[in-house]
Amino acid sequence: MVAAKHRVTLLSVGAPEHVARLPGMARRLRTVSAALGRAALELPLYEGRAALGQAQLYVLGLQPSTRADACALLASAAASLTRDGLLKPEVIVAWDDAAAHSLSTVRAATRLFVLPTGVAGAPLDAHERKALAGDPAVEALGATSLTALGAAEAHAVVVPSPSARRRLERDPAMTVRASDQPIVAVRLGCDDPPYDPATDPTLAATYSVDAPAGKSECRRALARHASLALGPRTLLVVAGPLSGPGGEAVVDTLARLARLDVATLVASGGDRALTDRASVLAIEHPGKIAVRADASGAADRQHLAGADAVLLTDTDHPSGRPAGLALRYGAVPVAVESGAYADHLVDHDAASATGFALLFPRLDPFEIEAAIRRALALRSDVQAWQNLVRAAMGSAPLWANTVAQLEALNVAEPPAVEAVPISGPVATA
Repeated sequence: MVAAKHRVTLLSVGAPEHVARLPGMARRLRTVSAALGRAALELPLYEGRAALGQAQLYVLGLQPSTRADACALLASAAASLTRDGLLKPEVIVAWDDAAAHSLSTVRAATRLFVLPTGVAGAPLDAHERKALAGDPAVEALGATSLTALGAAEAHAVVVPSPSARRRLERDPAMTVRASDQPIVAVRLGCDDPPYDPATDPTLAATYSVDAPAGKSECRRALARHASLALGPRTLLVVAGPLSGPGGEAVVDTLARLARLDVATLVASGGDRALTDRASVLAIEHPGKIAVRADASGAADRQHLAGADAVLLTDTDHPSGRPAGLALRYGAVPVAVESGAYADHLVDHDAASATGFALLFPRLDPFEIEAAIRRALALRSDVQAWQNLVRAAMGSAPLWANTVAQLEALNVAEPPAVEAVPISGPVATA
């Protein structure tokens, strides 16, 4: 939003000892009035600039114990800051359930409720409901979930894919929304820091769609670290973490892939039994299959930078973000044609040289192997593979496109009698 020339104010909440260590953050002399259940609080307020963009940042100094606590604190503090004139939002964006109630406590011409994962939150339990007790808006609504609170007050609910929209439309939490309130599918960007292969300092080499040479060095570095044997035409595939039916299908396919000129790296962090089965196969097929032990954000990015292809087997993924990140790093998605992957990915067509992913119709070892064979055939043609990688990187979803779609939403309230600035600050709770 900053890049689109909006004035942006971010409101969040966090532990004081953590916030005080953030570069550029300073504690203000004033406190902020907030409420947690029926208890009134005076919270320290930290102010600064967001490290990842020129956005004004306010952080309430308290560590919430539950999502309902965070919701109550943000809503009451946002109302206080608005009354005091620190926030003057023309647009308010409630990002996920923890910000849902802020939509009813702060007046704005446009109120958007974004569910970035595309999934409604779980119903509130008895303890969580106490955090919102005493609030007239909450009690009048009788909401049983934070998602219902956000849906009741928003002009539009934003989800990351058509699949997520269809699922949410059937969710009981959505029964509270107005009949004319839209649920809008807007693909969320994947170019948020640190997900940028051109600047990521954890990679063996940086690269971009215009200067792709560094990806080869990342590929070699990943193979060395995972003890995988690579030839000039070997396809390096990253899979996992393994879980559910998709993880089961991957494990059932690994031995088949070991017969091909394919090296497979399985990420850790999934189901223990499936990971153990993959580890046994790695022992049986040294240099062809490996299971990487470390699970961290840096390791995930190194996987994407070094991989030729990423195997995606979640049949009901609501956002498709793993595919977007793979595209960002030039790793071709080999994905099941279902959920958000079917919504967002375009299957490669060799005849027209279009498309930037390789899709298979269902979770079946034969289908997965067939898709990998397609990738292997493309990998053997240097020019065709380079074109596919460039197409993949060029198709990665960008936040600039997300903001453009949000700007196009015509869901604002009718203008008040007094003048409203055309370009005002955006408060994100």
